[in-house]
Amino acid sequence: MDLLVVVLAIVCFYGLRFSWAGHADYIDRGQTDSIKGIFAIIILYSHMRWGIIPPPSGSYDRLFIFMLNFLGQLMVVMFLLYSGYGIMESLKRNKEKYIKTFFTHRLVKVWLMFAIAVSLFCILNFVLDRSYPVNNYILCWIGWESVGNSNWFVFDILLLYAITNLVLVFADRCGINLKWVALSIYLLTFVMLVFLVKAGKETHWYDTILAYPAGMLYSLYKNRIEVLTRGWRWMLCALVTALVFAGFKYGFVNHFLSFSPHLQLVAFAMTSSVFALLVVLLTMKIKVDNKVLRWLGINAFSIYILQRLAMIVGTHLGLNQKGLIYAAFVIPVTLLLASIFTAVTGRINRKLFA
Repeated sequence: MDLLVVVLAIVCFYGLRFSWAGHADYIDRGQTDSIKGIFAIIILYSHMRWGIIPPPSGSYDRLFIFMLNFLGQLMVVMFLLYSGYGIMESLKRNKEKYIKTFFTHRLVKVWLMFAIAVSLFCILNFVLDRSYPVNNYILCWIGWESVGNSNWFVFDILLLYAITNLVLVFADRCGINLKWVALSIYLLTFVMLVFLVKAGKETHWYDTILAYPAGMLYSLYKNRIEVLTRGWRWMLCALVTALVFAGFKYGFVNHFLSFSPHLQLVAFAMTSSVFALLVVLLTMKIKVDNKVLRWLGINAFSIYILQRLAMIVGTHLGLNQKGLIYAAFVIPVTLLLASIFTAVTGRINRKLFA
């Protein structure tokens, strides 16, 4: 399976450019699509790993396993940070118009794409005679339960967008500025985190969500951050951020907060934001941008919500007994389905939300 890591590395290094002076477009659409493309494939690898029987564990799987174990849930962080950042950038450009269209152009659009994908899983379950509890078929449409599909991330995104819409409507009526909008969303996201903990959801449901409001704050303070990280100070900021991330990642912070489980939870949740900031700092100097990665980034959401279709079929055909054979089926089929799905839902969205 290490071969898959090598292939991804080759794609990433194609067109890679380093500049000590920095790249002005480090967080523009082309660059962020490329970064999302990288993590979309890593997420595909991660989910594919657990479909292989037995899971990869040989001498030629070590790099593959190390990459996935090191990143863990952090592989979804950049999607959340870039989403929050993009929303705040849109608000800065045209606050009134964006607030009016946010519900339909963000929340409803994402839910519609997800609902279409869930319908495909329901059809596949019927064809392959796969059964789930009735409760799953009721709650799967909001991502609270699954019928074989990936669901938790979409539930989180839908709830984060609902929180954002609520805050924006309130801010519009009360004349609240964008700084307080971002802080309010940050506070409500933390409330959402506590809700998911109390609901008994696994840690991956909530351990990355603070990256979303962190992206909004980055947008608001982007100019100050760029001034702070000019010249040699960039290296200092990157080093400090890396050390803080290591403290969170490897439990040093939790060790000093052992007296308070609640503070440990906060520190745990902060890991994602620190990791996202570290990636942003690196992309200031290292430009990872090519057509392949951009295409993957544009289709990232479709790849995420459809990937288990190919995995279910591959498992049904018995291909998951050999890792590379399973990958040779799952990866191209997922990318093909994602391409078609993005094109079809794009046309639907343009007709409904133009």
